[in-house]
Amino acid sequence: MNRTLTGLLAATLLVAVVSCGSDDDESSPSQPSPSDTDATTEAPPGTGATDGEGVDVTLVLGTLGDDFYKAIECGAKLASEELGVNLAVQAPTAFDATLQIPIVNAIAATGPDAVIIAPNDNTALFEPLQSLTDDGSQLVLVDTTLADASIAAGHIGSDYVLYGQQGAQEIARLMGDEGKVLGIFAPPGVSTNDLGREGFLAEMENHPDIEVLEVEFSSGEAGKSAEIVSSVLAANPDLTGVFTFNGGDAPGVVTALSEADAAGDVSFVSGDAQPFQVEQLQDGDVGALIVQQARTMGELSIQYAIDAINGVDVPDETALPTIVATVDNLDEPDVANNLYQGC
Repeated sequence: MNRTLTGLLAATLLVAVVSCGSDDDESSPSQPSPSDTDATTEAPPGTGATDGEGVDVTLVLGTLGDDFYKAIECGAKLASEELGVNLAVQAPTAFDATLQIPIVNAIAATGPDAVIIAPNDNTALFEPLQSLTDDGSQLVLVDTTLADASIAAGHIGSDYVLYGQQGAQEIARLMGDEGKVLGIFAPPGVSTNDLGREGFLAEMENHPDIEVLEVEFSSGEAGKSAEIVSSVLAANPDLTGVFTFNGGDAPGVVTALSEADAAGDVSFVSGDAQPFQVEQLQDGDVGALIVQQARTMGELSIQYAIDAINGVDVPDETALPTIVATVDNLDEPDVANNLYQGC
């Protein structure tokens, strides 16, 4: 945990950046193959100012207790310690915009220099965050974003279309490129999942012998995903694959497949790399994980907040490629260093 920000970025950063002021909102970063986990060491532009001494920044996560957000928090804490930032961290008790909005309103009353947030809804958070920026706080979005992100200095997240594509490619590989597959995503309005669903369905068009069942929705709730899989299995006993975009759904899928005695017949791929998911991978309950560079998101969000405060332009959009983890490459540095862990 004593690695410096610069050293950690050099070791882990895989990044695609859309430059400031880009008019091409639909452009997609270059997309490596699912097996390509070689890191590059080129840092993104827009990190010219490094003086964060005494700056007050508040980080608002999507929810408490999630290891993905813990990893973002860890990266932010490491960068804050390195750069002298006074960092406060808050989060709602569940991934729910109605719980996150009061937190944002309370933060606005304290007038921090900058707020970094993973908004739980791409429209519901706009007005509270606009009020915050109108009062002079800089805004950086991390992971999820807003439908209208013009009020933010920049957004740091993953290439979520690639994330969905990699999930589709891996589940198709495990299914032998035939059969029936179920995709489970968060409900529409969560920007990351909207893009991931787009990538998943687009890639599945390249696998004509796989029947894609109607997408189901769960907000990373294991009980909900277990109900979904049990119901779909009852209607489709010939189901051969499941992909979940959110790691919180993984335990429910594993439970449902086990209870139906279908684990040996239905392949499973999940997004995220929480500790319990790594155990599932090692135990053979899941065939592959799609891993985000969560800690790097946290590190960069602090630097971007400092830059914005100091009047230095930051990229409108920074998209970090996701990484495919399998039992065969789990110990490789580019995979191991990005498994979700707190500090």
